[in-house]
Amino acid sequence: MALFMVVAFLPFFVGCSNQEIPATSQEFINEYFPKSSIVLVELDTDDEGKEYCVWLNDGTKVEFDLQGVWKRVSRNKTGVPASLVPPAIAEYAKTNYPETIISKLTKKTYGYKIELSDDVDLRFDQQGNFIEEVD
Repeated sequence: MALFMVVAFLPFFVGCSNQEIPATSQEFINEYFPKSSIVLVELDTDDEGKEYCVWLNDGTKVEFDLQGVWKRVSRNKTGVPASLVPPAIAEYAKTNYPETIISKLTKKTYGYKIELSDDVDLRFDQQGNFIEEVD
């Protein structure tokens, strides 16, 4: 009985091939991660709906909605590609947290959330204006 309860709360994953992700997702990966290759694609179903989770051979994880639009990029070792980070956000992080890299970039309804390599989370509006530091 306890085993069933644990399994019931796990998110549901379905493996996919990279040919099954939307062309928009493939174009995004080719543009921002041209030297990386896809090692795993999963269709994740949880309380928030469905999304594609794509892992690259350099440790990057990119999450896409079902239309192939990116939602979140996680890249702990080398940071999120600078060309992906809105300029105002990149400048704020560089000025105020010069010893860190942006390890995670997430699109939110209010704008963006970033996680720095020192585990500080920051929120920005749609224009890249700083809102707050998050615990």
